[in-house]
Amino acid sequence: MSVHRFRVLDGMRGIAAFTVMDRHAGVGFGIPVCAEHGYLAVDFFFMLSGFVLAYAYERQIAGGMSFGTFARLRFVRLYPMIFAAGVLGAVCFSPGWPGKTAELAVLNTADFVLLPLGLLFHLATFPVNIPLWSLFFECCANGVYFSAARLPEREVTKAVVYLAATGLILAVIAHWATQLGAVGVNSGVAFLAGFPRVAFSFGAGVLMFRFSVHRRFPAVPDYVPAGVLTLLLVMPACGWWYDVLCVLLVFPVLLGLGSQAVESHGLSRFWLLCGALSYPVYVVHEPVLRGVFRLAGAGSAQGYWAMTLAVALAYALLRWYDEPVRAALAARLQLAKA
Repeated sequence: MSVHRFRVLDGMRGIAAFTVMDRHAGVGFGIPVCAEHGYLAVDFFFMLSGFVLAYAYERQIAGGMSFGTFARLRFVRLYPMIFAAGVLGAVCFSPGWPGKTAELAVLNTADFVLLPLGLLFHLATFPVNIPLWSLFFECCANGVYFSAARLPEREVTKAVVYLAATGLILAVIAHWATQLGAVGVNSGVAFLAGFPRVAFSFGAGVLMFRFSVHRRFPAVPDYVPAGVLTLLLVMPACGWWYDVLCVLLVFPVLLGLGSQAVESHGLSRFWLLCGALSYPVYVVHEPVLRGVFRLAGAGSAQGYWAMTLAVALAYALLRWYDEPVRAALAARLQLAKA
């Protein structure tokens, strides 16, 4: 199977990242929010991550890859942008902090070590750069995945029971929280609820690849799954049931369709660009939005300029920082390209 078969999925991940930024900009600058359900992009991220990791590492882990090697590969892939986002977050968050200097130091440090230390002060898990909450859960899921991938069992019954149990818990949580947007982000209880949230989606992605479920989907044009995903994320507020429907039923179908989608010649570069920008845009947009807001205040013009600046900075960091640093780290650690 060619890596290029998943280029459409990468593009869909980019679309999802832009909807997250749109939602945050709308709330912060008081401009119309196009992606009312942009927060569901995170659940799609988790599912796609589980699928792609299983594709990349399943055989290697089963063949004896050590946890140290796996951890180094994931570190090289994720940490350079986490570090850049931590620096940017500190610069944009620290001015005007009303609390103690020690508290500020702890909150800024949390971003670099990816720990939800904001809970110590009854704040969001990562108040300096809120989107990092999902990377914390991503890393937790990666660790659990490595352990599970080493197990010899591949029983369909166990997989179905796992998905049914975690899906039911997720539905209960969505009903309790009225929507999934704040699950994993705010308060200690919401933070704990984040574990079932990632457990279903990440696990569904892994199991879809492990049991080759994605191969059973038809080859559709690339704009079909991408278009449906976009429509789902821009739908007006519907209630907790909509979140459950998307995550438990529709997202797995879109993942399967995206994995088999036939690329349109005119869209190939678009998918490549969206995929490349997805991670940088996701981790840096929040500090950029905050920085522009503090300098220029709220308003439509400020909001759109802030989003434009976030995309431009994400591209610059990708091209002249992230890619070179990852290549250097991989070479220094004697790893294959991460």
